[in-house]
Amino acid sequence: MNLEEQKKRKQNRDATLILIIPTAILAKIVFHLFLPGKYFYDSWRMESMLTGDDRMEAWSGYQDALNFHKSINFLNLNTAVQFSIWYGFVMTIIIMIIVSRTKEMNNSQVFFTLMAVGVLNIYVFLLNKEMIQILYFLAIYIVICLPINSILKLLGCAGVFYWESLNFRSYYIIMAALTIGTFIIFSWLRKRKITKMHIIMTIIACFIMVFVFFYASSYIAPKDYKDALSARDGTTETIDSQGEGAASAIRNPIKVNGNLGTFMFDYVINSVRMMFPIELLFKSPGYAPFFIYQVLILMYVFKALKNINKLDKKVLVALSCFIAYFLGSVVFEPDFGSWVRHEATTFPLFQLLAYNSDNYEDKIEYETANL
Repeated sequence: MNLEEQKKRKQNRDATLILIIPTAILAKIVFHLFLPGKYFYDSWRMESMLTGDDRMEAWSGYQDALNFHKSINFLNLNTAVQFSIWYGFVMTIIIMIIVSRTKEMNNSQVFFTLMAVGVLNIYVFLLNKEMIQILYFLAIYIVICLPINSILKLLGCAGVFYWESLNFRSYYIIMAALTIGTFIIFSWLRKRKITKMHIIMTIIACFIMVFVFFYASSYIAPKDYKDALSARDGTTETIDSQGEGAASAIRNPIKVNGNLGTFMFDYVINSVRMMFPIELLFKSPGYAPFFIYQVLILMYVFKALKNINKLDKKVLVALSCFIAYFLGSVVFEPDFGSWVRHEATTFPLFQLLAYNSDNYEDKIEYETANL
């Protein structure tokens, strides 16, 4: 990468920072004026519970999230629109601060960043559970950026996942355990001269790790084990038998019926579907932006794996945390819409991969050209 290209990338970063605010404003306009009512159900329900107007039935599963929003509502906001504008304003500034820490960007990183800002302002910066979820990933980002060694970073990130499992989403204890496992696997890969076969072996090792985790949990926590195995079956039965559920539901290819082997068969297939959701394009062209966003994420994951022996330890921990999050999410995500919302909250963590994976590749090209 020559000086002219480096200058262009710095200009890209500066232009991105300028474009973040208008992108966020545009996303809020699209969200509030043009999207159908299904995008507002969570916010409307929490607003109804907040004001007590009984417009929508109160759900106990929302109460803890609502209590959190109440605890930080020092502006006495009382409508979903007010929360959306306020959270969008504050969190977009935080996103700008995070993005500003990178020195330069190529075109794909600019595109990814602006897409992420749009998705976050449509799905996350609202009166909902995702707004709480992103705060945990901000905590993970802060831990990774602390001036401590990589093992402490790793344990700190696993600790955040465990803390979340105690206070917000209990199944995040899976992510806490898998974070340690993925780091061990990636540390093995890091010592190899990376080939396609090594990446394939790493993917297989991750699936084996998931199998071992659930096999062990069948003895350690049998009730939680059964609940995890039946989680997607319950969603599939609701959709097939009662005609309810999202149009983009992630259906199990084969009903699990408590069988770990069948569960793993479905798990592998569903993981591919979630990471590369080509089927969405056959459902509706309107899903194209979500497909493109997911393809960008997949691209950065594979670039990080390809360059893993050149990544610094901070990025290696970030990669371990994200893959652990993905592996845990495959078990529980009911539909692609939920997956996009939940995955979007990982931006504080994932941007470490997006903004660093290309840099090593470019450095290699530059050094090779100057031999």
